[in-house]
This record gives sequence, C-alpha cells and structure tokens, in this order.
Amino acid sequence: MGLVVVGALQFALVDSRAVTAQRGLAQARRMAERALAVGAHPEIQRWDSALRQEGELESYRALITADEGRMNPNTLIEGKQSIVLNRLFLLWGMKPAEAIALTGAMTDWVDTDDLVALNGAEAKAYATAGRAGLPLNRPFQSFEEMRLVIGMDQLESLRPDWRDFFTFWSEGKINLNEAAPEVMAAATGVQLKAARRVFQSLAGRDGQRYTKDDIRFATVAEALQRLGIYTPAPPHLGIDGNTRRVEAIGTSGSFQCKLVMVLRGTEAVYRQEHPMSNESNVDRK
Repeated sequence: MGLVVVGALQFALVDSRAVTAQRGLAQARRMAERALAVGAHPEIQRWDSALRQEGELESYRALITADEGRMNPNTLIEGKQSIVLNRLFLLWGMKPAEAIALTGAMTDWVDTDDLVALNGAEAKAYATAGRAGLPLNRPFQSFEEMRLVIGMDQLESLRPDWRDFFTFWSEGKINLNEAAPEVMAAATGVQLKAARRVFQSLAGRDGQRYTKDDIRFATVAEALQRLGIYTPAPPHLGIDGNTRRVEAIGTSGSFQCKLVMVLRGTEAVYRQEHPMSNESNVDRK
C-alpha cells in the first residue's frame, strides 16, 4: 500500500509540473504575441518604448530589423556564392568536411540537375537515408524544407536558432547595416572578431544596436573598408532593406517564447515560433 501511495504522489507531482510548464509557456506566448502585435504596427519605430514592457513576473521585448540583414540561401546558391554558407557553418563550429557536405547538399537541393556537388547529396543519398523523392531540385520555400537537407540535423544541434540567420523574402543582397556579426563575417570573409568590432561601432552614442542613433554605411565600399577590405564589392552585398522583421520574446517567470514575423508593407509573409538560444537576436548588441 505504501508503494502505491508513493507512486501516486510521484505521478501527481510530475503531472503538476507538466501543468505548471504548460501554463508558463502559454503565458510567455501570450506576452510574445502582445510584443509581436506592437512591433508589426506600421507606425511603430524600432526605438519606440512600447517595444518593451517590464513586469515583476511577466515581460516582453521586441526588435525591429530589416530582413535583408540575413542570408537568402537560394540567391547565394544560384549566384554561385555558396562559399558564404560554408563560412557561416564553419563559424558555428561545424568541421570542415561537414560544412562542405552541407553546403553541397543545399546546392544539390536548389539546382535542377542530378549531378552531385562536392560531397553533396542527390536522390540516391536521400533514398539510402529513407527519404525518397528528395531533393526537390528547386529553391527552398520554407525553413522546414531546409531541415530536410542531409546534414541539417548536425547544424541544428550546434545552432538551434539557425533560422534567425536566414530569409527567403529578401532579393538576396545581404544588408551590412543590419547583418549580425556572424553573417557579416561569412558574407565578406573577414574574421569574426573584426566583424563584431565593426558591428558594435555602428551602435551610436547609446551603445545599443538597432536603435534610432545607429550609424549607417552610405555605400558597400565604405562598409568593406571598415572591415579592412579594399577589393571590389561582390554582388551579394548591399546596405539597404525595406522588408520589416519583428522578433518578439515573451517571458513569464522562467519560461520564454520567441515569435518572428516578416512583413512586406503591411502584409505578413511569414509568422512562426522560433527556438530560443543563449544568443537570441533580440539580445544582439
């Protein structure tokens, strides 16, 4: 009888914890939804105080950026600039052979032929892995499609927040005024330390990135010179972007939820919950 009672108590404790977690996550999601609604409003600017709300138990914060600060894998691959992807994977800690294989597999997914790229993956490799019918041999249309690429599971284990560094809604030029240090380094080939220094130098007097007093490059050439590059600018780099991206994090106690929305004008072209990480983009400085 004692064992039965102890077992019942343990079950009740586990069930109670599950209910508490569900409630906490639901509350965090509700706060994130509130922040997302504020950030998506066309009259709200990225420095508006309404983008943050602090409470004793619940809070939210939102960040507004240009989506062009991220990499469009389709245009990079189609423009023969897949080396940019390879650099990013190396920066995230992939081994060289793994990074080359993943870059090749992504190239094979996007291109229309059945020729295997360097260490890439065409139909035979997917069939062997039990995923017949892949790759689709066309540009990626979603993050879920990217997750199907052979090798993406390794990347996801290293960077659960990898989605925050990619986009399908830009025209392809990486906006160096908006790019995170990892993206800036991978896009230009400079060391990550140099990219971080230049990234922070754009913060303005308040020391915070993505605020009203940010300093902005006037030309791509200026951006490259600040990075120590004096060669002609490659075609995948830019300094502008009008695709609005809102990243919202809601907090309830120890629970957090991150929601992301991408807008063209007032139309939302993407809306999804993203995994949290210790280096969330909302906290980039």
